[in-house]
Amino acid sequence: MKREEKEEFVKWMNSELSVVPSVVIADYRGLTVAKMDELRGECRQAEVNFKVVKNTLTKRACVDTPMAVLGENLEGPTAIAWHAEDPGAPAKVLTAFAKKKGNEALEIKGGVTGGEFLSRQQVEQVLATLPSREELYSRMAFLFAEVGARRMHRLLGAGPSKLYRSMLSLQEKRAEG
Repeated sequence: MKREEKEEFVKWMNSELSVVPSVVIADYRGLTVAKMDELRGECRQAEVNFKVVKNTLTKRACVDTPMAVLGENLEGPTAIAWHAEDPGAPAKVLTAFAKKKGNEALEIKGGVTGGEFLSRQQVEQVLATLPSREELYSRMAFLFAEVGARRMHRLLGAGPSKLYRSMLSLQEKRAEG
């Protein structure tokens, strides 16, 4: 890579890392070219950006971004995944891919969201299980339909604590019958 290309990459990566809600990093050693192509295809399908990166350039790109803590955790061969809007999308794609038979070589190293570094377990158990925006919208629509718009309006006007208590009550009623 020429110096100009490196500088261009650092600028581009810095601009990406400045606006994304989360990033997941992984070690891809042991994956065949065919498996890497398959992973890239799954990322493309989910609109997740996936790139094999040079650690030194990525460390420079992380400076002055919400992902600055990422630079401290880059070691060995690294691939980075991110989505422009959905913080859980990269974790979902990489976790699902790594769990498939024959893809065990893909090892999630961790991730960053909200300026905090997440361990591999946190990425797999928390970030990968976040509902997507569409799922949240459908849950809200279901809640409005079940509870009714007037009652929901009163609940929302009553404040967060009353809303929380009411939702717990609704959940208990569902569990009982």
